[in-house]
Amino acid sequence: MNVMILGGGANQLSAIKMLKELGHRVIVSDYTNDSPGKEVADHSVFADTFSYEESLEAALESGAEAVLVTATDQPVLTAAKMCEKLSFPFQVSGETAHQVTNKKAMKHRLNHAKIPTLKCIYLDEDTTLAVFQSFHYPAVLKPADSQGQRGIFKVDSAEEAFLKFKESLTYSRTGEVLLEEYYENQEVTVSGWVAYSEATVLTITDRVTFDDTDKLGICISHEHPTVHLQKWGRELESLSKAIVEAFEIQQGPFYFQFLIGSRGIVVNEIACRIGGAHEDQFIKELTGFDILKAQIDLITGEHMDTELLADYDFYENTSQLTVQLFFASPGKVQRITPRKDILQLEGVLDFKCHYKVGDQIPDIRNASARAGYLILKAPTEQKLIERIEAFNRQFEIRGIDNENLYRHGKRGNRK
Repeated sequence: MNVMILGGGANQLSAIKMLKELGHRVIVSDYTNDSPGKEVADHSVFADTFSYEESLEAALESGAEAVLVTATDQPVLTAAKMCEKLSFPFQVSGETAHQVTNKKAMKHRLNHAKIPTLKCIYLDEDTTLAVFQSFHYPAVLKPADSQGQRGIFKVDSAEEAFLKFKESLTYSRTGEVLLEEYYENQEVTVSGWVAYSEATVLTITDRVTFDDTDKLGICISHEHPTVHLQKWGRELESLSKAIVEAFEIQQGPFYFQFLIGSRGIVVNEIACRIGGAHEDQFIKELTGFDILKAQIDLITGEHMDTELLADYDFYENTSQLTVQLFFASPGKVQRITPRKDILQLEGVLDFKCHYKVGDQIPDIRNASARAGYLILKAPTEQKLIERIEAFNRQFEIRGIDNENLYRHGKRGNRK
């Protein structure tokens, strides 16, 4: 079957590889000419994955018979609309896809279902300073329809919000920005699968982010199991099932982000996709359920093997695993520790550095500056910490002055 995948970045490589192993012809569609996915695909096309019109035209011209989206947010809406037009199977309807990719529509649905979320107001280019002054601070500016933490700012006053608003607005295609109350929190991510409208929680991880407010929400690691498992695990499961019901999600993967603070749990954002922290790899390692294979079977019309879900209970899964989503300081790359050397370290399941010799590493403004990832497993918490430290000692990204640009990772949120 000719399968078009929207996006050809590093996070889509596992899906492209699996599609080819299953005998499908892979068509990678994105707006770049040199994405890594296009190097290994059977065919590639140039189209903006955020654009329904461009992507639909590319699908028709390339003979696509199915459309896959994984590990990226906004293209879920593009794909859902394409699949409705072309009568292809997909995990959600166009209406649900809109509600989970547009923060305004998402908030409306959550509030209607009385699912806890943060208070906010909606801003556009005509919003006056008086509106900003009517809100409580600190607060957070968020474009209504962006991804990768682009255009998100913590602001401490109406005047600061008003100044930052214009920049945030440039990341919104719909011309809207949310001004949302700031909630001191630890963030957790719930990943799972929906079959016949019934949600199964597969993993709950701590989503660790930068402490710096100028890098608000940028993820640096996922930690399994969450430190909140015993106290909040069942409530997170209950809320996840409520979200699936409220948004009428009937099948496919889900990726829900929650905030835990002094007022308990609130929903941050939700998505109907496999997460972008290599959940396609680590969920299978932790649970035995091949979530990527299940999604491919769904969109190609094949039988999905979900029998394992009937007896699975995330609450009993205390396997120790970390996904280090590491960054590096700005500079020109002169030398990088070879991948084969890292794969030989004890407990390493996968590793990839996104930069190569000669690349210029930019300032960290959003998740697109990520330098690479490490998936690491251990039998105990202490062993996992020791293995992260062993990686920190081994891995280097050397700059022109022989400085190590790699920013050391750690096991996060362990309290």
